[in-house]
Amino acid sequence: MGNKSAILTIVILTFMIFSQTTKSQVIFGIFADCQYCDCETVNSRFYRNSAEKLEESIHYFNQDKNIEFVVGLGDLIDRDFSSYDTLIPILNQSKHKIYHVVGNHDLEVKSEFLEKVPQKLGLKKNWYSIEKDGWLFVFLDGNDITFHSNNEEVTKQAETITTKLKNENKPNFHEWNGGIGNEQLSWMESQLQNAENNNLKVIIFCHYPLLPFEMHALWNSGEVLDVLKKYSSVKLWMNGHNHAGNYTNWEGIHFLNLKGMVETENINTYSVVKLFSNKIEIKGFGNESAQTLGFE
Repeated sequence: MGNKSAILTIVILTFMIFSQTTKSQVIFGIFADCQYCDCETVNSRFYRNSAEKLEESIHYFNQDKNIEFVVGLGDLIDRDFSSYDTLIPILNQSKHKIYHVVGNHDLEVKSEFLEKVPQKLGLKKNWYSIEKDGWLFVFLDGNDITFHSNNEEVTKQAETITTKLKNENKPNFHEWNGGIGNEQLSWMESQLQNAENNNLKVIIFCHYPLLPFEMHALWNSGEVLDVLKKYSSVKLWMNGHNHAGNYTNWEGIHFLNLKGMVETENINTYSVVKLFSNKIEIKGFGNESAQTLGFE
């Protein structure tokens, strides 16, 4: 009886440990670059079709009771402030809270509407964070420095940065990228330090990529990377902007560029992300592929 009890105890403990390591900690839905507008198709961008694709993704997320929230990685619209009027009722169908980051195309509106964009996206502030079940989710504003601003100091800063990038033959000098200012950088580092102190794992969301370094990269990607590499708590950077998608691993951090929903006529693009204690599982739909990203 003693041996049987011991074996039973070992089996139970093994099952408990296995259950803890395989049970997901957080599950969320995510999509990038819906980029809707009521305008004609250009090349592979089927702008009008994006409204139906967005509705399909929201409907799918609503069916999954385990999803805790949804993330929009920017460029909800392509242009025209009125485009939001088509999409907001679709987003309002979501049973889950949707957290947005601002994309460059979200700001492709007339100057009198620029300050109203965050409100349309439900943002009280353009950079913020939330904490859930041992994870810190940091949402950044890659258009902190941008040409899409009514603030002359901001546009002058954008001009200075892009001129310098051009002179250095950097691929990301384009005006349709953006940058992160010093105040936001300091705030981000304070968030990462807090995560480190409290043993939290971190995922960062931004519209713009950092790596692989190419034409779509955030203007001051190097500054951001200098901060990230100091914190082992950072596990994943997720972005849109480059509709083709991309991926790399650097300093133990995964950098994942999700593909654009606006691309292709009928095939949709969105994902469900499951977070575990030692890995991140991404279930892709349509153009988005499935991936498993391990970490220590």
